[in-house]
Amino acid sequence: MSATTPAAEWIVSTSGSDVSGNGSIGQPFRTVSHVVDPANGIVGAGDVITLRGPAGNNVYAETEVRLRLPLTLRSQPGEWAHIACPIDVPDTVCVQIDPEASGSRLSRLEISGGYYYTVFLQTDWYRPGGENGHGATDVVIEDCKLHGSGRDVVKITPKSDRATIRRCEIYDSGAGYPAGTPPEDKNAEGIDNVNAANLLVEDNHIHDTATTGVYFKGGARDAIVQRNRIENTGEAGILVGFDTSPEYFDTAVNPNYYEAIGGIVRNNVVRNTRYAGIGLYASQNALVANNTLVNTAQVGHAALYYGVTLQDYEPEAGRPPNVGARVRNNLVIQSGGDCVGIRHSQELGGLDGLSGSPGSDYNAFFDTTGACVFVDQRPGSPLDNGGTLAQWRTALNADVHSIQTTLAVSADGHLAAGSAAIAAGQSLTEVTDDIDRQPRSTPYDIGADEFLDDRIFANGFQ
Repeated sequence: MSATTPAAEWIVSTSGSDVSGNGSIGQPFRTVSHVVDPANGIVGAGDVITLRGPAGNNVYAETEVRLRLPLTLRSQPGEWAHIACPIDVPDTVCVQIDPEASGSRLSRLEISGGYYYTVFLQTDWYRPGGENGHGATDVVIEDCKLHGSGRDVVKITPKSDRATIRRCEIYDSGAGYPAGTPPEDKNAEGIDNVNAANLLVEDNHIHDTATTGVYFKGGARDAIVQRNRIENTGEAGILVGFDTSPEYFDTAVNPNYYEAIGGIVRNNVVRNTRYAGIGLYASQNALVANNTLVNTAQVGHAALYYGVTLQDYEPEAGRPPNVGARVRNNLVIQSGGDCVGIRHSQELGGLDGLSGSPGSDYNAFFDTTGACVFVDQRPGSPLDNGGTLAQWRTALNADVHSIQTTLAVSADGHLAAGSAAIAAGQSLTEVTDDIDRQPRSTPYDIGADEFLDDRIFANGFQ
C-alpha cells in the first residue's frame, strides 16, 4: 500500500501577513509571490492557492508570480481577486508558468500588466541542443479577465502543449508601447502560440488588441479556436499560421516549415479588424468553418486571406504556401474590404500564398458598398486586380455553392429570421454546434449562429 499527501490549500489576503501568517483562513499570507517562492518551502505539487477578493479590497500588487510546481491559483468562491503587475519593470511577466509547473490552473482571476506578458507559459525546448525539453503543458486558464500587457496578453512557447484558454475576457494588449506607435510597429497579440500543439481556445471575448486577436504558428499542430468573439483588433482577427523565425520550428517533425499543421477555426464571430478577419499562412490541412466576419480587412488583405510567410528571409526556411485548406460555411459582411484574397510576393524568387485550390465553398458574401471583391495575385491569374464571385468561380473552380446577397447579423453575430444564410450551408462532421453551443441541424446555416427555428424544435431541442 502507498499513501499520498493530500493537496493543501493556502489562503492569501490583502489583510494578511507574510511574516505572521500561516496560510489559514484566519491567518492568511499577504502576497502570492511569497507563497510560491521555493525558498520559503510553503507549497507542494498539486496545492491550491486561494486569493481573497472582497469588493474594494481585492488588488494584489505583485511584480512577478512564478509557478515552479503544478498549482491551482484561484479566487475565493464568491469573490474576485486581481493580480496587478507593472508594465514598466524591464524583463518581467505577471504570471509565469514553468515547465515543472505543467498541469497548473488559473481560475476566476483578474490578472493585468507584465512588461512583456500577462501570462507566460515558459519552455525548456530549443533548437539546436534542447530538443528533449518541453514547455509548460496541460495548463488551464479559465473564467479569467486578462489585460493590460506590455506586449502579448498570453504567450505560449514551443512544446507548451495542450493549453486550454476558455471563458476569459482578453484585451488591451501592447499597453507598453508609446502612444502613437503605429500598429505595424507593434507585436502584441491577445494570444500568441508558437509551436505548441493541441491548443484549445474557446468561448472567450478577445477585443481591443494592439495587433492580432489570436494566432498559432511556428509549426503549431491541431489547434482548435472555437466559439470566440473577437473584435476591434489592430491587425488580424484569427491567424492560422503567420511568420516565425526558423529556430522555433521542430524540423524533426516539420521539415517543410509549415506554420500551422491541421487546426480548426469554427463558430467564431470576428468584427472590426484592420487586416484579415481569418488568415492562413503556410498552413497545412486547416479547417475554417462556420465563422461570421463583419467589417474586416479595413486597411488591407481580405476577410478570408491566404498570406505569404517570409520566416526572416533565412535560406534554410521553407516558406511553403497554404495547402489542403477547407474554408466552408463562413458568413462575410464587408464594408469595402476585399472578401477573399490570395497573395503572391515577388520576394525570394516568388512566393505564393496558396498551392492549388482554396478549398472554399458554401460561404455567403455581402459588401455594403457594392459587389464583393475576390483577389488572386498568383502569376497567370486573371484576378490579380480583383474580380467578381462569378469570375472567381470560373478561374479557381471554387465557391460553386457560395452565395452573394444582402446579409445582416445582430451586434453579437446572430442571424435574423428569413436570412439567406439559413439552411444554405454544408454539413460538416467537425462542426456539431454553434457559437451558443446549440446543436446544428441539417442543412446547416452559414456563419457562427444556427438560427433557432422549427427545424430545431422538430428535433426535440427546447
